[in-house]
Amino acid sequence: MTRQGAYRNPIAKYVHEYMFWKKELAEKGFLPNGHYEALFTTLFGLEKTFYDGKRLLDIGCGPCGSLEWAENAARRVGLDPLAEAYRFLETDRQQMEYTPDFVESISFPDASFDVVTSINSLDHVDDLAKATAEMARVVTPGGHVLIACEISPAPKPCEPTLVGWDLAARFPGTWRILDVSRFPFTGNVSASILQGRPFAPSAPIPTHGVLRLMLQKGGESFEKDAGGKPF
Repeated sequence: MTRQGAYRNPIAKYVHEYMFWKKELAEKGFLPNGHYEALFTTLFGLEKTFYDGKRLLDIGCGPCGSLEWAENAARRVGLDPLAEAYRFLETDRQQMEYTPDFVESISFPDASFDVVTSINSLDHVDDLAKATAEMARVVTPGGHVLIACEISPAPKPCEPTLVGWDLAARFPGTWRILDVSRFPFTGNVSASILQGRPFAPSAPIPTHGVLRLMLQKGGESFEKDAGGKPF
């Protein structure tokens, strides 16, 4: 779960990330975001109404407007260290908010959000333990953490942190696992889930794949409720 060798240069990582999106904008003339609703609903087996009146925080959101679709939410915040630079990619035209935080040091108070999401972003972080601790801190008791992440055997330039199948255990505090599913990796994290089938629970644990994880944060009264799988 640590960064390795040639991938320890964070500056190169962020330059690579920004230039990717800048090229996308130059080639297409806009950054499409129409596909995001399915990533936050269908991918996790949820309806859009799940987000009614909730405060949302999307980790590693990028500049496309990942939460523009969620007009039914009470608040929509995208977290990305490059948020200020992304203003040059026209994020000011969007309705959602952006915060230029590192996930290892989120600027919001405890229990600020009802749903914290990370779709194909946790392997981009610099310190996974701090990242999961901060995500746990800012979600309210009874709130949810939704994650889709590649589980890779080797680091990549923009994905220097190796995340394991045991990711749920990395979140401090009391949680319930509402879903933990392992999918074959087909070249794209979201497509691997939306178009694929999960490995059978009895199958050998693969070294490479995609993890879908849904957690609900516990609390004094929450722990008395039924349902879910505690750990």
